[in-house]
Amino acid sequence: MTDLVLTRNRTAARLPAATAPRPSTFAARLGLAGIVCSLLFMAQVTAVAWPRMSVLDTTMSDYVFVPGVGWMFGAAVLCMCVAGLGAMVGLAAIRLLGTGSLRLALSLAVLASLLAAIFPTDLGESLSTSAQIHRYAAGVVFFCVPIAAFLLARLLVDVGYLASYRKWLSANAIVTSILVVVFIGSHFNVMPEFMRELNGLFQRLLYVLELGLFGQIVVLPLRFRLPADR
Repeated sequence: MTDLVLTRNRTAARLPAATAPRPSTFAARLGLAGIVCSLLFMAQVTAVAWPRMSVLDTTMSDYVFVPGVGWMFGAAVLCMCVAGLGAMVGLAAIRLLGTGSLRLALSLAVLASLLAAIFPTDLGESLSTSAQIHRYAAGVVFFCVPIAAFLLARLLVDVGYLASYRKWLSANAIVTSILVVVFIGSHFNVMPEFMRELNGLFQRLLYVLELGLFGQIVVLPLRFRLPADR
């Protein structure tokens, strides 16, 4: 089915582009709303926590303990889940979501975002069940979003009019993947001490890049050309 859709759209590149189907428009609005709200919530809780929490060596998960605004961290992560849902609905509308690895990667990212939002972390060394679920779920999100971006870029390899989009999607996925490795490595002794002391900064950069990948995926259905007679 995917090969058939891509073949039709290579032909469609020479035809007038039809208006994006209504599900695609809704999905894009849903996804972009999730991204914007996630950024706003996280920016607000970061600003309030700034005097008491260093952005260099404390992870964003600890924002849940900021008095008065700690709930905003969970809300920001939940909005990432909404962005992922928007991406999935949009790709399904243009028949690119499929039933294989891309669907699995995005589904895991959405589910893991939901779990990370529902189950908060703990302060201190001992970890409760909630904290362990939160940490593993966050790791799944960080890994699955760039994987989904790579898989999507591979599907678009023969779609000429999306060559620039595919290039930037792949570039962002590569940078994000490198930062995932750096962030995970900063929690272990495999990294120099100064890098281990910057794990909070790495996580915040990673959060922004992951939202950027979601944004690129969300807008794809609006750029995807359909035959004018469809």
